[in-house]
Amino acid sequence: MNNSAASLPLMLKQLRLSEVRMHWEPLAEKAVDEHWPPPQYLAELCHIELSKRDDKRLQRYLKESNLPSAKQLGHFDFSAIEGVSKVQITQLIDSSDWVKMGDNLLLFGASGVGKTHLASAIGYGLIEAGIRVKFSSASTLIQHLQKAKQDLKLEDALIKLDKYAVLIMDDIGYIRKTDQETGVLFELIAHRYERHSLIITSNQSFEDWDQLFNDTVMTVAAIDRLVHHAKIIQLKGESYRRKMRLKTDK
Repeated sequence: MNNSAASLPLMLKQLRLSEVRMHWEPLAEKAVDEHWPPPQYLAELCHIELSKRDDKRLQRYLKESNLPSAKQLGHFDFSAIEGVSKVQITQLIDSSDWVKMGDNLLLFGASGVGKTHLASAIGYGLIEAGIRVKFSSASTLIQHLQKAKQDLKLEDALIKLDKYAVLIMDDIGYIRKTDQETGVLFELIAHRYERHSLIITSNQSFEDWDQLFNDTVMTVAAIDRLVHHAKIIQLKGESYRRKMRLKTDK
């Protein structure tokens, strides 16, 4: 081994090319045996490195997303509800321009019809497309932001959430109607307006959102910002959870 080859592992380590450092020697032997031209050998090494980095990024995005387990698209029975199709949800995942535009997605329906499952399934699909997603119950998220506001750090907390192109707020109807929670909810909606996407699930239709906000003007302003650039899905049917439980029992 000449001096250049001997120092190659160290240089690859300094460049943080861990997969290239691991595979360059066995792949070089294969390239010699199969008479690869140098560009083919280099391209294969780059492919191995990039694939590993993509895998690591996917695992990191999945871990930080806090998405509920076992709620991927393949586990959802679209025959159990009305108002949405697998084609619609697949399009939201595959054609993610709405995320780039900062558009929102609102899922309405009675308790148990599968809103959380569909929101999570979209989240998993977007992560596979390289988009950062964060899932949280609305009450937990608002309590976190309320605490940040008490500590005079609300703006920092909102900016920290900007790293997620999609923020999933589950069960917004369970937020308590207090000045503190109402205020930070509105500030979150206003902060992300036309910048980053929200996916919101709710068992309350818009006409009942006066139960979330103390002020009618604030209610109208919040709804206006949410629906200005939004896709709205209204789920109908019996409890999806109950149907799945009965199917499992059978």
